[in-house]
Amino acid sequence: MERLIQALTASMDPASLVGRVSEQVCAFVPNADGAAVTLLRGSDNAYVTVSAHGLVAAATGFVVPADSSFQGLAARERRPKLSHDGMTDERLSARVRAVNKQWDSRSWAVIPLMYHGDPIGSLLLAASAAGAFTDADLDALLAISEFVSALVGAQLQLSALLTQVMTDGDDRGRRALTARFIASVMVPEAAETEGLQERLDALLAQPDALRAVFQPIVRLDNRTTVAYEGLMRFPASSGVTPIQWFSAARRLGRGVDLEYAALRTVLSEASPIPGDCPVSVNLSPSAVLEPAIQDMLAAQDRALVVEITEHEPFPADLVLGLKSLRDRGVSVAVDDAGSGYANFTQLLRLRPEMIKIDGELIAAIDDDPVARAMATALKSLASELKAKTVAEAVETPSQLQTLIGLGIEYGQGFYLGPPSDAVDLIRQL
Repeated sequence: MERLIQALTASMDPASLVGRVSEQVCAFVPNADGAAVTLLRGSDNAYVTVSAHGLVAAATGFVVPADSSFQGLAARERRPKLSHDGMTDERLSARVRAVNKQWDSRSWAVIPLMYHGDPIGSLLLAASAAGAFTDADLDALLAISEFVSALVGAQLQLSALLTQVMTDGDDRGRRALTARFIASVMVPEAAETEGLQERLDALLAQPDALRAVFQPIVRLDNRTTVAYEGLMRFPASSGVTPIQWFSAARRLGRGVDLEYAALRTVLSEASPIPGDCPVSVNLSPSAVLEPAIQDMLAAQDRALVVEITEHEPFPADLVLGLKSLRDRGVSVAVDDAGSGYANFTQLLRLRPEMIKIDGELIAAIDDDPVARAMATALKSLASELKAKTVAEAVETPSQLQTLIGLGIEYGQGFYLGPPSDAVDLIRQL
């Protein structure tokens, strides 16, 4: 019951109430390229971004601890704070500075939101230029923040009332019924989010529950294996797919933590695979720029390929951030090319050693001329970049023959070889 109450309380920040605040703040402050509203979550004393617009639109769901964050500093000092360069400001954590590089956000203005004298969140402005905000901007924000504080405070009063309703009385069955009814009417996602949070915490506390499998990447003309992609497998009893695990982790602010645990598992379980046979690992742009992850990759005594996944935009400094890994011989691949953020502009900036064509294109490759045209364009671009082209999700003989006819050199998929653990792969070889 207590965990459900915490989830309900944390969820009393519906986007319908604050979704337009960030958008309108940008309109009222000309120097702002983006804005966000964060709320202080009581369950873990962390600031959660509940709405974001413009430059920092991707920040929704981002979590920072109150004790060590810029928002927490503004709340403790009870006054607005300015950061003239969020990419280098030492008052910000290394993780936040890295995210600012990803979002291309340099200037920050933070106004604490207070209700009855207590901090309840913050109002933030962001700009791509350094030193973009002035005292006049802070004055404007202070006026706006009074309204936002009142808006959020009303929600907190409702949250307190819900907590009282669900905890008063000795009848546990009646309390449970009340909790379920309120959740179903007001915040139907609360119970699901609370459950995922519990399971994610348990998973990260016991990373041995993770395991890795490896799928061969083969030459299409002779079916010889040239590399393996490491893929994660989670406890089957959870009923949650790998995609759902990673999506939930990002939503709960634990995406990089889960990617770190997954990477460690893949690299550990890849040891039976010969060191000169490349192993490919999947990482988001945010994760691959993390110093701890780069150190782990650099310490490996084997051939590696880092596949940049397309769950978020590629930050402007991604090419520079990958240089040290490339200098150590780590190759770079772009995953799911032809979909999401992995577009032609990103490919030209990154100049990967491998381009992996999205599986949705491959699914229609044998009977859809548009899919064939896209694959051909990616193959042509790869040739100019001197990159290998890999078709993902090859599932049928017809797809294989079509890809060979298009000049695609490499592929992977169940038709070419299912994922297996490394020991089984070596046995088969």
